[in-house]
Amino acid sequence: MTELIQQLPRHYQQSPQDAELQRALSIPARQAERDVEATLRQLFPSTAGGWGLELWERAYGIPVDPTQPEERRRARVLSKVKGAGTTTLDKLKAIAEVFSESRVEIREDNPHYRFHIWYLDTIGEIAQKEDLEAIINELKPAHLAWDIKYRQETTTQIRLGALPRQGDRIIWKVDCGRV
Repeated sequence: MTELIQQLPRHYQQSPQDAELQRALSIPARQAERDVEATLRQLFPSTAGGWGLELWERAYGIPVDPTQPEERRRARVLSKVKGAGTTTLDKLKAIAEVFSESRVEIREDNPHYRFHIWYLDTIGEIAQKEDLEAIINELKPAHLAWDIKYRQETTTQIRLGALPRQGDRIIWKVDCGRV
């Protein structure tokens, strides 16, 4: 914010009384500017915190639990926001992406009435898996089953070996394509 005295004509800047008056007025002006910025952050669920996050949770019917970390609470609100409307694969993908930095892919298995959420860059499980499960179960059609899978690509060689006994027949099928 530009100092108020800088916005006045030069002869006001040279007067000690006017300079002091403008200095005193700039203190509440700076505070008002900070308050406006803080309030504007509460208007968006991705930047809301504290009381704004609580309003978002209440608006979407999410139980308010201030003991939870704000990142987790924010992810739950964002998943609800992205989950509004008709459930599509793109919507499920957007919701799954909220819970991890990893790339996400949704694969349908129509003959078996299920779909798979693949986290492509994640090693191990995601942090708020139970929150993701709750929102997906709420949004998906009731007849569909689903699961979460993780894939990490590696550039190292994979070595495979076998020691057959006499008379044993071993058949190995290795699919190096995408899972």
